[in-house]
Amino acid sequence: MKTNRLILFVAIIALMAGCKGASQLLNFAKCDFDFKNVSDVTVADINFSQKRSYSDFSVLDAAKLVKAFANKKFDLNLTVNVKTHNPNAKKAGIGGFDYILWIDNVRVLDGTMDQKFELEPNQTIVMPMKFTVDLLELLKGESRDKVLNFACGLATDNADASRVKLSLKPYFINGGAITKFPTYITIGGDKIMPSN
Repeated sequence: MKTNRLILFVAIIALMAGCKGASQLLNFAKCDFDFKNVSDVTVADINFSQKRSYSDFSVLDAAKLVKAFANKKFDLNLTVNVKTHNPNAKKAGIGGFDYILWIDNVRVLDGTMDQKFELEPNQTIVMPMKFTVDLLELLKGESRDKVLNFACGLATDNADASRVKLSLKPYFINGGAITKFPTYITIGGDKIMPSN
C-alpha cells in the first residue's frame, strides 16, 4: 500500500512536469532491486578480498597498514553492487540519488551521488556504487586487530548481504530543478528503512 502511494506521488509529479526525466523516475521506482555483493574492498591500497588472517598479508602490506594507523588515515573503500531489473515497457532512469550506507545495522555514511543510471525495457544491469568509510572513526576505541578483522570480514563474508545495506532516494533534474523520490528504497539484508 505504501509503495503504491509513493508511485502515485511520482506519477503526479510526472504529469505536472510533463518531462522525460519524471517519467523515467516513475519507472525506476517500479524496478526490482537485489543486493548483489560488495567488491573492491581496499584499505591503505591493499585489496582485502583474499585476506582472511594475518598470514595472508605480505611484509609490504604490513608496512602499509602500520603507516596508515600511525597517520590515523585508515579509509575503507568498497563498491556496493546492486542488481536492478526494469520490468516496465518504457525506459527507467535517474539523474542521481541521496544515499545512506549501513554496515552491521549502523548508519555509517550519508551523501549524494550524481551518478546517472538508465535501463531499457526489460533490461537488467548491475549498478556499482563506490564509497569510502573512515574505519578509525567508525570503530572508535577498538584495537588495531578488531579494525583489521572488520575489514577482512566485510570483504569475504558478504555473500548474503547481511552486513551491508544501502538506502537510495533517487532524483531527476529538469531545467536545473531537482525532484526527489519522496522516500528511500532500501536494498540488502533485513531492509532497514530510514526514518527520513
